[in-house]
Amino acid sequence: MSAIHRIILVGNGFDLAHGLATRYENFIDWYWEQYISKLKDCLINTYSDTLCSFTLKEAMYGDRWYQFLSPYNNKSFENKSGREIYEILKEQKETVSIEQTPFMNRICQSIESKGWVDIENEYYQALNHEYFECPEKLNKEFEIVKSKLVEYLTLVQSSNIDESIVKPALKEKILAPIRIDEIAIGARSQLVDFIRSRYFGEADGSYISIGEQLGWDKRAENIEAMNRFSRKWGDKIEEFGIESAIDSQDIPETLLSPIRLMLLNFNYTRTADLYLPQDKKLAYWFPIDHIHGQLNDPQSIIFGYGDELDDNYRNIVKLNNNEHLRNIKSIRYLETQNYRNMLAFIESAPYQVYIMGHSCGNSDRTLLNTLFEHKNCISIKPFYHRQEDGSDNYLEIVQNISRNFTDMKLMRDRVVNKTLCETL
Repeated sequence: MSAIHRIILVGNGFDLAHGLATRYENFIDWYWEQYISKLKDCLINTYSDTLCSFTLKEAMYGDRWYQFLSPYNNKSFENKSGREIYEILKEQKETVSIEQTPFMNRICQSIESKGWVDIENEYYQALNHEYFECPEKLNKEFEIVKSKLVEYLTLVQSSNIDESIVKPALKEKILAPIRIDEIAIGARSQLVDFIRSRYFGEADGSYISIGEQLGWDKRAENIEAMNRFSRKWGDKIEEFGIESAIDSQDIPETLLSPIRLMLLNFNYTRTADLYLPQDKKLAYWFPIDHIHGQLNDPQSIIFGYGDELDDNYRNIVKLNNNEHLRNIKSIRYLETQNYRNMLAFIESAPYQVYIMGHSCGNSDRTLLNTLFEHKNCISIKPFYHRQEDGSDNYLEIVQNISRNFTDMKLMRDRVVNKTLCETL
């Protein structure tokens, strides 16, 4: 039987859509909250956690941080967040000395100047510039940041991620039937073959839809829809083929349901996993691939950069120092079976891509290029975010998608236009 599959490409925007504080800025805010909390208990004048070191320069309050930060001694620290206290201390240069490692300094400067930070991109930029001759030092700093990020996200997951946050409307979008007008013009024949195979195979009643795989009792509804379609189009299909009905808007949903659905989860959290069945009997039909690892297995976490198409990457390779490649994602993928599982899935049949919360930025460019330009990719549908003022980020996502293509003509055919796309 001819098949069409679907890949749900999940990024951090998916977690954000569930109200989770998983931005890098949220992580850094938590970092300062933890840091200042320890500083408030510090009985000496210096505290360091490897990334940052804070020292009281003047002999005041007994040279003890816990006394200096006490609201009784300094009202400016009262009812302030860790981030706010850090900002205050930065300005007290005559009293306080703050030293940060170069990589941590890059992160803080990015937040200060832009209000946000992409830690993976900052790592790659540092690898190409001031740390170019000494990647070992950068990698040690990066590993500390990574371990603290895992600690933070583990807290978020344990406290906020369970079945109660699942959105039924979003689940319907994930499991929705294929829309004919979303499929690339160049893949039209594959769509026709798929519908033809399903139509003539449906008669024996052997096909099980995605909904029925999940235990939804829709069999009677599907049969009635098929009967209506056959009564209206059966004779024409027998004479002219299934092509005669393709553009009629009458194709039943049961003929357009993907055969298999892979959740390609770029997040370390399990939020998106909640939208697919955990029953091992259904694992073949609904595979879940944590391409960057999971929080319950910190050793599996892949955190770094993945853009082999960048000119600077070729320069890094030529340096012949393995430390430069330690956190390159495309190499780290070889440590697990996850990447091969994805390859096996996209090689098995034509597939459409749903992009849910992934920015499609350059940090995953190598993998996304493989997905988007593969011969079996027949559609790329971005789900966008709409702001309160009515603006949205559809164009931004598409701009990022375009950077993952080397063939722009192919990109324009495969990416679904905005009029057919939906909000996340």
